[in-house]
Amino acid sequence: MVSPFEAGMFSGPWRSLLSLREDVHVEETAEGDLVLHGRWGDVLLRQPDPVVRGVLNRMSLGPISLSNAVSGHGGGAHGAAAVLRVLDRIEPLVVRTVGRSDGRLLVSVAPIAPAARLRPEPLPADRPIRLSRFAMVRTDGSGYILESPLSLHRATLHHPGAVRMIGMLARATTTAEALGDPPDDRLLVDALVLLTAAGLVVRGEHAAAPAEKATFAEDTDPALAAWSPLDLMFHTRSTLGRHDHDFGATYPLGTGRSPEPVVRPAADGPVIALDRPAWEEILGVDPPLSVAVEGRRTARRYTGEPVSLRELGELLYRTARVRSLVLRQDGEEPSASSRPYPSGGSSYELEIYMTTTGGRDLPGGVYHYDPLGHRLEVVSTDPAIVAELLENARTAADASGTAAVLLTMTARFRRVSWKYRGPAYALMLKNLGALTQTLYLVATAMGLSASPLGAGDVDTSARALGVDWRVESSLGELLIGRPGTSSGDTGRLPVNDAAWAERAAAYLGVKRGG
Repeated sequence: MVSPFEAGMFSGPWRSLLSLREDVHVEETAEGDLVLHGRWGDVLLRQPDPVVRGVLNRMSLGPISLSNAVSGHGGGAHGAAAVLRVLDRIEPLVVRTVGRSDGRLLVSVAPIAPAARLRPEPLPADRPIRLSRFAMVRTDGSGYILESPLSLHRATLHHPGAVRMIGMLARATTTAEALGDPPDDRLLVDALVLLTAAGLVVRGEHAAAPAEKATFAEDTDPALAAWSPLDLMFHTRSTLGRHDHDFGATYPLGTGRSPEPVVRPAADGPVIALDRPAWEEILGVDPPLSVAVEGRRTARRYTGEPVSLRELGELLYRTARVRSLVLRQDGEEPSASSRPYPSGGSSYELEIYMTTTGGRDLPGGVYHYDPLGHRLEVVSTDPAIVAELLENARTAADASGTAAVLLTMTARFRRVSWKYRGPAYALMLKNLGALTQTLYLVATAMGLSASPLGAGDVDTSARALGVDWRVESSLGELLIGRPGTSSGDTGRLPVNDAAWAERAAAYLGVKRGG
């Protein structure tokens, strides 16, 4: 069996250069062993061949020509074979670079997961090829990076010629069409072979004329049909296993304090104090948890009847108030808080804004909920802003009638991202789900109905709330109101004790006098 490192490594005017990942450290032990320390653990090479030792030390310094390195350390066929065996074993630590013998580099492909493997194959001149529709090109400030959530490798485009080559692959083409037949530059062909092996460039299922008629497996794969490139990239980069980015509590802004305080500072201007419900009163009327869970429904029809200020105070107090503050060891400002809903890392980055047309005891407007002072801060009283937010929400929720209140949940992003890298945004979405469910269940227990919005308008909400969307932006919205007449659960097949929901609705109607 031919080693994947063997073909083309030792001949030709071009060079396939090899190096170790930048985070790999080569250590020589007193016993004469080599230890490769890498991101995914250590690799122990016991008493390696002197040629292997020399080649790996050279590879730790940057890209090298394998043939030159082997001959430079006095290695013949035996030494070359020993090097190839080791390279096969440590393949997830090896970066491959296509470059000329004069030192000009074109493309490098680096493994980004311990399961990464490359099996380069020749590209026939008439075989259709294309940049994967999941591939994304970005810059890290010093060069172009090509990556895909479907690939366990990342490519760096070192030379403008590589960028131009990628530009030719926006649509299906062939090697001959893109590079000439025979190719103008053999180096580009070898780069294409490497990118194709990495899955960043994909092959057509068969030769087709014209190439635009070719079919590609990723376009017909049912497992990929429901994924957009952005969603799949977000999924893979906010979880472990398919990337090599720093992940978890890495404190990317340093190990100091969060730039966002535990509780947003109180705003200057008018405020409205909210009622604080009494524990005994709530226990006297609240249904059991199972009733709230079974009785929860997404409302699509509302009566338009306002929700009282007392009810709003109860809803927010029970779901989002600050219950306690965690003080720093230095006794200065608090470092965390406790609230009724869970939040990853006790971040509590979510803020709640309330938009309402108003009622007898609350003027119409946009308000911010202060969870520490348990009060509403006036953000805007402009009727046009209120009408725009509520109409957008009603349309997004496909609701009829007018809900009494729109709750907009924003995130102070840096409250999470100062500490976490990788899962930060995904963590905020999970926190949003926890808060939304808590609001849902408490609203149900209070005889109110809720309807979440599938998506809000980031620009509109930022303008209405007076925030910089890059620092604090809406993540979710929830309509709260009094339920109108339901059309019933027509067309549904009852299974698994569906009558529980009916019994819960009846219980809630009696308990709350509905």
